[in-house]
Amino acid sequence: MSNAYGRLSLGALMLVVSVATAAAQAPAAAAGANRQAMVQVASPLSLEVLPSFDLPVGDTGKYFTYGGGLDLGMKYRLPGSLITLLGGLEYAYAPVRAATSLSLISPRVGVGIQLPLAPTVCAYGFAAGGYYFATYNDFSKNASDPYAAAGLGVRFSLASTFSIEVGGQYKNYLGLYQGASATAGVDVALGNLGGSVDVPTLELRPAFPVFYKHYDDHPIGSIAVKSSLKVPATDVRAQVFVREFMDAPKSVAICDRLAPGESRTADLYALFTDKVLAVTEGTKVAAEITVSYKVEGQSYENHRVETLSVLGRNAMTWDDNAKAAAFVTAKEPQVLNFARSVTSYVRAKENRAICDNLQAAIALHEALDLYGMNYTPNPVTPYSEASRQKDVIDFLQFPRETFQYKAGDCSDLSILYGALLQAVGIDAAFITVPGHIFVAVDSCVPADKAGDSLLPAGQFIPYKGHAWIPVEITMRHQGFMRAWELGAKEWNESTAASQAGFYPVQEAWASYQPVGLPGVEATINVPQSDKILAAYLQEVQKYVDKELAPQIAALQDQIKSTRSLPAMNTLGVLYAKYGQMDRAETVFKGVLATRPYLPALLNLGNLYFLKENWKDALSCYSQANEIVPNNPHVLLGLAKVNQELQNFADLKKNYDKLKAIDPTLASQYAYLGEGKESGARAADVATERKAVIWENAE
Repeated sequence: MSNAYGRLSLGALMLVVSVATAAAQAPAAAAGANRQAMVQVASPLSLEVLPSFDLPVGDTGKYFTYGGGLDLGMKYRLPGSLITLLGGLEYAYAPVRAATSLSLISPRVGVGIQLPLAPTVCAYGFAAGGYYFATYNDFSKNASDPYAAAGLGVRFSLASTFSIEVGGQYKNYLGLYQGASATAGVDVALGNLGGSVDVPTLELRPAFPVFYKHYDDHPIGSIAVKSSLKVPATDVRAQVFVREFMDAPKSVAICDRLAPGESRTADLYALFTDKVLAVTEGTKVAAEITVSYKVEGQSYENHRVETLSVLGRNAMTWDDNAKAAAFVTAKEPQVLNFARSVTSYVRAKENRAICDNLQAAIALHEALDLYGMNYTPNPVTPYSEASRQKDVIDFLQFPRETFQYKAGDCSDLSILYGALLQAVGIDAAFITVPGHIFVAVDSCVPADKAGDSLLPAGQFIPYKGHAWIPVEITMRHQGFMRAWELGAKEWNESTAASQAGFYPVQEAWASYQPVGLPGVEATINVPQSDKILAAYLQEVQKYVDKELAPQIAALQDQIKSTRSLPAMNTLGVLYAKYGQMDRAETVFKGVLATRPYLPALLNLGNLYFLKENWKDALSCYSQANEIVPNNPHVLLGLAKVNQELQNFADLKKNYDKLKAIDPTLASQYAYLGEGKESGARAADVATERKAVIWENAE
């Protein structure tokens, strides 16, 4: 009987191993045919064959010796759970010390639990119960009663559908036999629920190096995935990796759960490094696309290698005009040096009546002319054509390159001028009209007060409360005023036809960040300061003459016909406000030659004060105070000039009178009340003394 039991156990094991081998090989063959990594997921229903070595325990040992058995069982693992339902039939052979043996057949059901210890190892435990039928093999006696068993073990997965296991059990055939068993056997899943997460569609768009930062949160392509699994996949992700131009892959979540047969799509992103900016001519590289997912806690990956076209660093399409902002490299050393040098040359000669941003724009424009910058249309892809065909790849120059070539088309010159403005803290914008692009400069003057700052209606663009000045940057070597005039004309005509676009660089940078070119920068020779200053002053004078001419003519007509002292004084103030100090002084002295006149005396004092001619300023303010004692504006002038002369007693006397007569005005110049010991004197006076109050009427 013992030999028969052994042959039965061996035959059952061989049958199970054959079935398991066939089940494991079939998915592998399919995977090779499809060139797709197949996920092998065992069916929740499995067959278990467990031969056992049985040893009686307790009083049972008095009657029985060691024996063996064979357990044929079915298990069903609850999906998504650690719980397993059990059912089976056990045969046990127990030799009796009285020269006979006992055979027991036990149908049973139970419940188990399995705990993963490693990807291919788990511990399990179970408890089962049933009914046994026992007979002595000499047919001398039969018995039956309830049966119970419990056990622990470890299972090792050799394939997705095939495992071996070892363990121990306690069995109790109530009223007849109890024992401990050592088991070793196999577990074979009845079927494979595997498959894969396939990639039916994958698209990679050409990569533009200048937008390498942009691709971190804007798509470079798209992917579609579809599950051929018979169970859900979870945590489905895709990533892109280009070894030449990336330090690490850029991963994106496709979905948390992908049901069997379900499809999903997602955008792909890339985290390029600035190495991609070294590409000057288009090239092709290998892009590794990895789709990762989990099935029942196990991780899987599918890999694909696709060709990615990487264009040259100067490439761009005009499907979004704001893209040009990526070329506006305001922090490049060459750009910073040129812009800051030019604005520093003219700062001391700036006209206080003209907004600072406009004067800086004039200086930079004229400096580019002196540098030798020229307008040269792109012969291959002119902007006029590329801007109309959104898929045409245009070639744009970085500011460094435009400096080097001393030439560029409308987009190149707009990028350079915009970078120079941004380098000194002035916001620039791209203006697009049919077939052309140029620049607007933020004057920072409120649009509703532009007229007060000599920005005439029709010559500026109101945007978000500010007046922006349009500049036709391709109008080279004809002066800033001509470029402004033409820019305003182009804007007005295209706006009337609803064909103008406006793209502030600062706003565009939110989507298209500027990039710095690698490599050593060539030295840029900034034009000589005296030449820049002369060209700047000439354009400023043109501007002032143009804007003041109507007012001056009207005042001169009035003076000629009426000899009005207020009109003469107003003319002097107009000259003084806009930096024409010599003309203003002549007018004020002409008024005073007629008779002592408070506004002219006060204004002449202001003029001397601005020229730092403290002695003559004090004389004028003193004469004004004799004509009208304790006038607030006169007292202010006296206090300020006495501080410059370090006459602190007179400073205090006049400032105290001002506080008593006009405390509001006095509070605007509170530093004057701090006297000789003022710690703020050096900083405050340097600023406040430039601000004088021009007197227009008695």
